[in-house]
Amino acid sequence: MMKKFLISILFLAMLLPIASAQLPDVSNPGWSIGWEVEEDEVMMDLDGTLQFETKLMFWIDNTRPLPSDYDIEVEMTYPSECDEGSFSIDSESKVNVGANTNETFEIKISGNGYGDLGEPCPTSEVFSLELVISDLIVAGQAGDGSKTIDQSLRFTPVYSLEIEFVATDNWNMADDIKSGTSEFVEVKIRNKGNSIDSIRNPSVSFRGCPQMESKVLEGESKLNTNEEANGEWWAEIELSASSSHPEKKCDLVFSVVSEGDGKTYSETLKFNVEAIDIKEENAELEETESSDSSGLQSESSSLPAVSSLMCIITVLFSAFSRHKWG
Repeated sequence: MMKKFLISILFLAMLLPIASAQLPDVSNPGWSIGWEVEEDEVMMDLDGTLQFETKLMFWIDNTRPLPSDYDIEVEMTYPSECDEGSFSIDSESKVNVGANTNETFEIKISGNGYGDLGEPCPTSEVFSLELVISDLIVAGQAGDGSKTIDQSLRFTPVYSLEIEFVATDNWNMADDIKSGTSEFVEVKIRNKGNSIDSIRNPSVSFRGCPQMESKVLEGESKLNTNEEANGEWWAEIELSASSSHPEKKCDLVFSVVSEGDGKTYSETLKFNVEAIDIKEENAELEETESSDSSGLQSESSSLPAVSSLMCIITVLFSAFSRHKWG
């Protein structure tokens, strides 16, 4: 009898864990969350037009024996130089995760990389995304709270240069350059990307006017610096037309290489050379000199004639006087 009793107790003890496992333990949250890929920073990849689309994947692991509902909230903190209106964030607001299930969900962030002033948002600026997931209901009972994870994001570097010619006090860029003279023009290179950049290989060349010469004035230039986004470099260029330069339409081409992306950027300035005819100038000068010279000769040649006339008058007057008084 005792033996049967012991066997019954042993059998009940074996069944007890199974029965306990079938009862939901709502006092234990039994769920967790996390990012599909753990990264210190996620780079938002900008294309050539500064558009982007980035996807963040997160999971909810429900280890309960019953399905659970969860509320999802996404909040983004924007840097001061970047525009909140340029972003669109799409995600599910409420999900249901089955019992003993791990499910993955997506947050899609899209938009453009411009700041609130229309300039690219610097790649140095960091965005902070916060994901808050709240446990809503389990087996008809209220949830037990929320869990939070966050992620830092930045834009990928984008490099771009903008070149502009600027008039100087010496030349307004509209007047012709006369042969045998020099004019000066300023060139500005702006960093239109979103990252620090520097430039190399500044080059000045001419199209259509091989006799033109140029020189970058070192003392009036700033080309060897690292510039933040929206910074600029500049240079002053002397343009010289030889005295024998014919009248022509010319192109001044200024180019420079970005250290950031290795691309060459260039800008063209159109201008005209006015030929000064040296022979015509010399002929006019000779004609003027000849006119002056002939005037002098005429004036000097009239002097002897006056002297001769005076002599004749003097002789006649003397003869008349002798005849009268003789």
